[in-house]
Amino acid sequence: MFLLTVIFTLATAGVFLTAGLGKLQGVPRQVDLATHLGVPWDGYRLVGVAEILGAFGLLVGLWASWLGILVGFCLFVLMVGALVTHSRAEDSAARTAPAIVVGGVVLITLLLRVATH
Repeated sequence: MFLLTVIFTLATAGVFLTAGLGKLQGVPRQVDLATHLGVPWDGYRLVGVAEILGAFGLLVGLWASWLGILVGFCLFVLMVGALVTHSRAEDSAARTAPAIVVGGVVLITLLLRVATH
């Protein structure tokens, strides 16, 4: 089961690292999304910092399970916040789907890390 934890952790870390770098680099799609969601750009970039730190925290959490559990929980809370933000923007299911999928993957990663603690 630990191999499954490693696979999910690597995939989840990759998703958050990619998303976070896009926010920090000011990729036009990210800038447009921040504007659409009504999130100030500086605040949105801070979300990117949290995503990058979360990605590294998940990786380190493979050796320090308590950290992996803590970071997994924090990233799940971050995704709940993303869902709330999309809801406030009255986004369609299609625009909200990536946050739902990533939130589900984070939850699975968290549960696997807890199970292999």
